[in-house]
Amino acid sequence: MDSKRFFVYVRSYPRAIALVPTHALSSAAGTFLAVSTLGGNGGSAAAGDDGGDVRISLEIRPVASDLQQFTPLDMDSIYGTAGLLDYQGDTYMFLITQAQAQCDLGSPDGRTAGGQTVYRVQQTIALSLTDNIYDSPAYRRMPGAMHDDYHYASGDGGDMYGVTNPCAAMCGFLGSGAFYFAPSFDITRTRQSQSLRSVLGDTRLAHDPDGKFQWNGGLLRVFGEYREHVCGAEERRRFDAAGYAVSLVEGSVEAWWGEAAAVFVVSRSSSMRSGMRFLTRGVDDEGGVANEVETEVIVRAAGREFAHVQVRGSVPVFWTQDGVQLGSHRVRITRSVRATLPATKRHFGDLLMRYGRVCAVNLLKTQAQESGEALEAGSSEAALGRFYRAMVDAMRLPEALVGYQAFDYNGEVRGGNFDRVHTLIRRLTPSLADHRYYLATCEGQPPVVLALQRGVQRTNCIDCLDRTNVVQSVISRSVVGEYLRHTAAVSVGVRQAVLAALAGMWAANGDRLSRVYAGTGALKTDVTVSGKSGWAGFLSDATKSLSRLVQSNFQDRGKQSTIDLLLGAGDSALVCRPLRLHDPYAAVVERELEKCLPRISAARSVRGMLCTYNMHGRAYDGSALGSWLAMPRSAAERPDFVAVAFQEIVPLDVQSVVSADPANRRTWERVLAAELNRQHRRALGDQAEGEYALVSSEQLVGVALLFFAHESLLPSIHGLQMAKHKTGLGGMAGTKGCVAMHVMLNDTSLCLVAAHLAAGATNVAERNADFHAIRRGLRFRYGRRIDDHDCTVWLGDLNYRIDLPNDQARLLIAQGQPASLMMYDQLSMQMAAGTAFSNYTEMPITFAPTYKFDPGTDTYDTSEKMRVPSWTDRIVYRGGAVRMLKYYRDEIRLSDHKPVMGMAEVHVVEVDKGLRRRIVRELYARRHVVEEDGVAAEVRVESLIEVAEEPQGKKKKMPPPVPPQRSKPGVRLPVPSSDAHAWWDDEAPAARRLPGNPALINPFAPHSLSIDRSTPLPSDQPDTPSPLSSEQPSLIDLSSDPFADDGSGISWEPIEPI
Repeated sequence: MDSKRFFVYVRSYPRAIALVPTHALSSAAGTFLAVSTLGGNGGSAAAGDDGGDVRISLEIRPVASDLQQFTPLDMDSIYGTAGLLDYQGDTYMFLITQAQAQCDLGSPDGRTAGGQTVYRVQQTIALSLTDNIYDSPAYRRMPGAMHDDYHYASGDGGDMYGVTNPCAAMCGFLGSGAFYFAPSFDITRTRQSQSLRSVLGDTRLAHDPDGKFQWNGGLLRVFGEYREHVCGAEERRRFDAAGYAVSLVEGSVEAWWGEAAAVFVVSRSSSMRSGMRFLTRGVDDEGGVANEVETEVIVRAAGREFAHVQVRGSVPVFWTQDGVQLGSHRVRITRSVRATLPATKRHFGDLLMRYGRVCAVNLLKTQAQESGEALEAGSSEAALGRFYRAMVDAMRLPEALVGYQAFDYNGEVRGGNFDRVHTLIRRLTPSLADHRYYLATCEGQPPVVLALQRGVQRTNCIDCLDRTNVVQSVISRSVVGEYLRHTAAVSVGVRQAVLAALAGMWAANGDRLSRVYAGTGALKTDVTVSGKSGWAGFLSDATKSLSRLVQSNFQDRGKQSTIDLLLGAGDSALVCRPLRLHDPYAAVVERELEKCLPRISAARSVRGMLCTYNMHGRAYDGSALGSWLAMPRSAAERPDFVAVAFQEIVPLDVQSVVSADPANRRTWERVLAAELNRQHRRALGDQAEGEYALVSSEQLVGVALLFFAHESLLPSIHGLQMAKHKTGLGGMAGTKGCVAMHVMLNDTSLCLVAAHLAAGATNVAERNADFHAIRRGLRFRYGRRIDDHDCTVWLGDLNYRIDLPNDQARLLIAQGQPASLMMYDQLSMQMAAGTAFSNYTEMPITFAPTYKFDPGTDTYDTSEKMRVPSWTDRIVYRGGAVRMLKYYRDEIRLSDHKPVMGMAEVHVVEVDKGLRRRIVRELYARRHVVEEDGVAAEVRVESLIEVAEEPQGKKKKMPPPVPPQRSKPGVRLPVPSSDAHAWWDDEAPAARRLPGNPALINPFAPHSLSIDRSTPLPSDQPDTPSPLSSEQPSLIDLSSDPFADDGSGISWEPIEPI
């Protein structure tokens, strides 16, 4: 079982790492891959002081002329690279130094060479692309690998000299024995998928892995871009033949071979929603579920290859298990049926696309028990099962496409009656017969396909570990046994040996998967092997259960951080700068591509209600919310989403800083969800359709952001991420800071920043510093920053004050002269001077200052401090895709602030992703032709569109771009912005232009509402919204994978059964 191997060479200055194929040294035409940061040793500095992108250079270079610049590293040959990662200010390359061959899926018996060897990673190392400190063998020891006594979660990465490799935990995780790779074929795909791609003449083979099961896709991003974009035909051939980059799959590979048969069990864990047991539950907005595993059983016998696939995964609804878990299964369902439906549809849509049909097998309890399980409403395992069934019914898909079987495993097998599992198998027999299995000849390329599997069993329990593994084992042996019984060339003895081996392999498979998700081996392994359980099994399960308790409550967070770092999730963006490939064609291709945006996209407008409210540390007391969240009385003006930013949602005391209590936020989640739907029905009456639901919420001590959406918008929402950034005490405390949200509305990116900046009437510089610290320091997944969005909105207590004596400020308010008062507004002056929020716009303020009142009244501060009334609570925005329609305050008296509200319109674009990918491929292909032929002619994208729009002679018609439906006629659009010029720089910020007769009252409040005013207020005046820019959201980010399918375009038209 041979593998492609490489020698590692390094160059000191400018710093570079070279991977040299072992055979290239003896070939006159040999080539190698050189990897460096743009600028060599200056890679860190090249990224910029603000933590910007790191540019990576990849080159295929000839050994004969260029290798002499490098020196060999003192180490054995390696198996390839697992990718690149920027971490804590340095960029590292991960190399697979030790691996063990598990089996060969291409050979008749799994042992002899068949060209499809699967390796298990045993050790990886990380070398710096900017420093040679880890080149020495003494500094390359990585604790946590399979041969080491240390565990990667210990964080002990030091060597004998006390130097710690920052990537020691990551290297230990990759070398923990849970990862596999195959140099010569695509291990991320099933045998059926590989065969069909081969039959269809797909030549990408292992170079186009399935992103769902490729765990190091983020680390290999620049390698994929280099191969697709920068490489010409010859370079791509050499790159593919060498196999420099290795795709990793997490899971399990088990093998058994007898005299007349070979059996393999291959499990692939999904990378979509990965993490540890109690930290990752349920579904996300992309449709990924926790602990989702695709398990494939392969049997090679009598010249035939048989394969059968099953999947497991967490219940695909939004649910969590908070707090310390002491054996109970208290669950909290966090979204309603309607709010959950789009994510559940995306999950099942992915399964239907991959496997054709689905039978959902639910092993949860059907009744809550008096002991060992919470009995409060909606908190039991049984309640979760009922909610799951409701979601399956809500999809309204034919049972032939998505079937459902509930089987209370614990109730059925109580008392050791494990044979009761076979009653489930009898119920599943019709779907198993309908779904069938994959069968092909072993000889020949491509193989002759004799049968195709056209459906899959999706099994779950609460953890998708022990009960699930037992049931999947029984299903697998039933299907394999049925196949072997109908194969005349296989004897009874061979069949019995295969089934006995399969039982043990499923037990080992369950053990490995359990270690990945729960940190211990699987329970009920004796049941999986023999179908019985004894005292030995009971004691073993008790020991593992105790170990799981300790692991889940005290050790999982360290491992979760490592997983997030590998996948670019969680808080990893705070310590990782994004890596960008140095692509000489990117600017030209992107410029050509932008020309066709109107022809491959459709546009619409989405409305949002924005609110910021400082609660002064007060909990909700149950009082009526009045007109606070009142809505327009026109269905056309109904907000599609509502974002509420709280500040001081809890008292800013020491206890809250140490451990913020989410109880107040949880209360507001329930209260606001109910209030929004009440206001919706009140405003529209019988015309009110659908409901609002909480989509996401997050909290940083006193700052909280709650995001609600109408059910009609939910299918357009994807990629939602939350991030936090502290600015209190120089970034050490969360008393000040922000909670930010990134969300994609179709193909338009929106960022909402709920902020609370430094207090104090004269601390303007501190507030400016907080703004810049958040703007530069906050990162979302893959290093996306606040400024990297089509539109960004800040809403919060920005704390900018009025620079006037108290008596003068109050006199101007009493006289109804807010325009004069605004001349002394600190935020307006900072925006004009360009020291903070320089590229942001604020709609003209037409209401009186919102701070500070005597709590529970409309009277400005009468305490000893007598604060100057100020507009501390603000909403500012940037980006041509957003404009404000209304800007107002409400008169509710829950705090010493008044809530500030805004109605915004977001220009949302949806791009035909398939057409875009084809155009990108063609643009790059033609660039290479132009370069190789020496032709200077421009590539015109219009002709490419015509070609791409007419596949197989039939023209595909995209709907024409729809202009924003709610834009006012007669608005003259400014000149589109460019990299060198922005339209908003042509005039002073809108916040500095204030009408002389402003309006104060909530425009959506009932006219009969009585408001007690302590200060004379000016009369109403209509708002004048700022114009909507014609600037379009970016069509494509060429630094990311343009061929990745995010699953957002799943059609939910009725599907006819096959």
